[in-house]
Formats: sequence, C-alpha cells, structure tokens
Amino acid sequence: MLVWSIAALIMLGAMGWWVAQRRIPEAGPAAPAPEVQTPQEQDEAHPMPDAPALLAARERVNARLWQLAYGAKPAAGALEKSHAEVRVAVVARLQPEKLNPEFLPRRPTLMQQLLREVSDPGAQADKLSRMIAHDPVLGADVLRIANSSLYRVTPEPVESIQRAIVICGVESMRGILATAMVRPVFKATGRNFPRLPRLLWERTERAARAAELYAIRTSPQDCFEAQMAVLLRALGPLVVHSAALDAYAQRPRLQPDANMLVELTQSMAGSLSARIAQEWDSSPRIVSALGDHDASALAVSMMAGEFLGTLSLLVMHAAMTDCDALDLSREAGLDESLAREIIARINAV
Repeated sequence: MLVWSIAALIMLGAMGWWVAQRRIPEAGPAAPAPEVQTPQEQDEAHPMPDAPALLAARERVNARLWQLAYGAKPAAGALEKSHAEVRVAVVARLQPEKLNPEFLPRRPTLMQQLLREVSDPGAQADKLSRMIAHDPVLGADVLRIANSSLYRVTPEPVESIQRAIVICGVESMRGILATAMVRPVFKATGRNFPRLPRLLWERTERAARAAELYAIRTSPQDCFEAQMAVLLRALGPLVVHSAALDAYAQRPRLQPDANMLVELTQSMAGSLSARIAQEWDSSPRIVSALGDHDASALAVSMMAGEFLGTLSLLVMHAAMTDCDALDLSREAGLDESLAREIIARINAV
C-alpha cells in the first residue's frame, strides 16, 4: 500500500508540472545568447589579428570611402596657394587640444543615462523601455533599426519596443538605442558634398553591427563598448567635413578641393573622435581604443567592425568586388571564415 501511495504522488506531481508548463504564455523567439567561451577558447577559435596590420588595412579602406564620398580623382599635384591657405585655416581650427567645444557635436540627452544603465549589472529590459518611451521620435528610430536587415531575425515586423527587446535581446538593444541616439547628427544638407554624411552614416550603422558580431565571437564582454567606439569614431570625419566647408564658405569663389578634403579627413578625424569621446564622458577604455596605439581586444573589435562595415559598403556601391574585400580581410589578418560570415550578414541589407 505504501508503494502504491508513493507512486500516485509522483504521478500527480508530474501532471501538475505538465499543466503548469502548458499555462506559461509564449513570449516569442528571443535572440540567442552569445556562447560563453574562456579566453583560451576564444583565442583558439579566432586568433586576435595583428593590431598594426588591421589598423593599416582599415586606413586604406577608409581612404577609399572618403574618395567615394567626395568624388575625388587622383591628385594632380601640389595644392594651389588658395587651397593651401584653406587647409592651414582648417588645421589651425581643428587642433584637438585647442578646439572650442562648441565646434563638437552635442552629446545626446539620454546618452549618459544609457551609459549608466549599461554599467549597472542589474540593468533590465524594462529600464531600456522606459528610457525609449520618453522620446517618441527616438522610439520610432529604434524600431526602424530593429526592423532593418542588420538586426531583424523574424519575417514579421517588430511593432513595439518590448517586442524588439525580446527579439533582439537586451545586449543588442543597447547598441541599437545608442545608434538611434547618434543618428540625428548625420543629417545631410544641400551644401557641397552632401553625400559624405549619408555614406558615413550608412557605413556607421553597418560598422556598429559588425563590431558587435565580431566581439560576440572574440570578446563578448566588449560588445556594447565596441559599438560605442564605432559610433564615436564616425563623429571625427563629420567635424572635419563641417569645418572645411565653413572655411570654403568664407571664400565663395573657390570650389572645394575634393582631394584635400580626403587628406584632411584621413589625417585629422581620428584625434578629433578621441576628443569628442572625452567631451562625452566616455569610459577610459573607449577613449584609449580610439587611439592608434591600443591593441586591446576592445580596440581590435572596434577596428574590425569599422573595417568590415566599410568593405561591405564599398562592395554595395560597386567600389570593389567581394573577392577584393576578402583579399583585404586576409591582408588585415582577420580570420577568413569570420570575416566572410560578418560581411555576408551585414550585406543582407
């Protein structure tokens, strides 16, 4: 009798568990969490590339992006005196250590709150939802990005912030939110070379996603900061663009020299991005990663994301072939299978 009673209790418990499971509402598919790997496993799966080689490759493809954006032709020779004077004026104005903060993009209002939430280990999805709810325009842009091919993982559109968090995951949603906050800075105007802000922003969205995908596979703890570093890196070229066109506006009879703008962007944008990062109270790790001498995992994820995002954009605009992009990835020292996977993912756009 005792044996039969125990058996009955076990059966009742199993039935209760089954009923309880049936009553749990379905939340929909959630973004898969990154696999947690030890540093040794990450190194064995995707060895860290040589940082100087990756830096040099990134600068080469960036130069091709600026040439595409400004419509620059091969330089014919030395600058004419009038253009050289403009260059001197721009360089003098943009010295990072002397730069007036008024020339820098303003930090988005909610950015500091977002950075605090990210640094809080207990940050939850409802906190992100409340932040976004304060600004309907920001919320609409977050949904636009979440529904883009860069992030979308379901055939049905994402129609609410709560659903976007479930589908994309909290980690990706932080990067999406930061991207949406920064986007208004890149609005193109009808002035000379309006293509630069548009192409730069298109590259930035791709690069931020590529940096996240790269960090997930190599240093998951750096996912959000790698995206933030990419966003900040994009602000330096924008400041150079604005300052140069302002200098030319004071000489209305002088047509801007596209090759000079490419050279100024290539030589000055990086230091300006680091200055902006400091003004925006970014973490010391991000500020360091924006320099050209940081070989940390965060810096490598940021450089790899920007490099792969630029390659994907150049391929899309027929400025290079897929084979060229993969050849450059190998020259940069990136794992070929990982580079191919990320380019294919973001080129789904």
